[in-house]
Amino acid sequence: MKEHNEHPGRLGQLRGSLLRQTGMLAVVLAAALWGLGGTFAGKLFAQGADPLEAVAVRTWITLAGLAALLLARRSPPTSPRRERIPVPWRLVAGFGLSISVANAGLFLAIQRLPVAVALVLQNLAPALVVMSVLVSTRRAPSARVIAGLVAALAGVACVVELPSTSLGEIDLPGLGLGLLAAAGIAAFSYFGSHATRACGALTANTWAFVVASGAWLLFQSYRGMPELFHRPVLLVGACVIGVFGTLVPFLLYAWGTARVGAQAGAVTISLEPLFGAVLAWAWLGQTITLVQTAGAAVLVTAVVFLQRSDGSKPTLARHNPTD
Repeated sequence: MKEHNEHPGRLGQLRGSLLRQTGMLAVVLAAALWGLGGTFAGKLFAQGADPLEAVAVRTWITLAGLAALLLARRSPPTSPRRERIPVPWRLVAGFGLSISVANAGLFLAIQRLPVAVALVLQNLAPALVVMSVLVSTRRAPSARVIAGLVAALAGVACVVELPSTSLGEIDLPGLGLGLLAAAGIAAFSYFGSHATRACGALTANTWAFVVASGAWLLFQSYRGMPELFHRPVLLVGACVIGVFGTLVPFLLYAWGTARVGAQAGAVTISLEPLFGAVLAWAWLGQTITLVQTAGAAVLVTAVVFLQRSDGSKPTLARHNPTD
C-alpha cells in the first residue's frame, strides 16, 4: 500500500522536473532568438534598411500574433460568460509607448554599435528599475544594492571602452540610444507589471501593442510609405525579425517563466548578449575586445545580483504576452 501511494508522488516529481527543464529550455531558446533578432537586424541595416521602419513592421507583426492568440482564447458563445475585467488604459498607454521607445532605441543603437554592445547596454534596465524604486520609495539603498549599481556602471564603462578610449572616439549617440533602450525597458517593466496585474498578461500586452502599433502608424503617416515596402527582400527580413525575433521569443519566455519562476529572467539577461556576440562574430564579422568582454561579464553579474537583492522586488515585465 505504501509503495502504491509513493508511486504517484514520484510521477509528480518527475513531471515537475521535466516541466522545469522544458521551461528553462524555452527561456534559453528565447534568449537565443532575441540575440538572433538583433544580429539579423544589424545585417538588414547594413543593407540599407531603416531601423525605425523595421521596428514598425516588428510591432505590427507582434500585434497580429497577440491579437490572434487573444481571440483564440476567448470563451465560446455557449460557455458561461466571465466577468469582464476593465482595461487600465493609462497604464496600457504607458506600456505601449515605452515599448516603442525601447525597440526604437535598441535598433538605432544596433545601427551605430556592435550588436553585443547594444544588447549589453539595453540590459542595464534592471539597474535603472532598482534606482527608480529607491528614488520613488525614498529608501536608503543597502550596501549590497550600492555595490551592485557601482559594478553595473563600471561594466557599462568597460563595454563602451571608456578606460582606453578618448571621449571623442566614443560613439556618444550610439551610447545614448543604448541607454534609451534600457530606460524604455525599465519604463515598460513598471507599466507592464501593473497593467498585467490589473487585467492579465495577454490582454495587457495585446492592448499595449495596439498602442505601439498606432504610434508607429502615426509616425509613418508623416514619413510616407515605408521604404521597406518597395524593397521586398528587406521587408521579408523585417517580417522574420517580427516573427522569430519578437513574437516567438515573447511566447517562449512567458511559457518558460511560468514553469521556472521569475529568476529565469536573470538567465535570459545573461545569455542574450552572449548569443548576440557569437552570432554577430560568425555572421557580421563583428568582434568585441577583451575590455568589452570583461565589462559585459561585470554588468551581467551585477544585474543578476541586483535582481536577487531586496531592492529589486519589481521584476521586469519585459516579455509577458500570455496569462
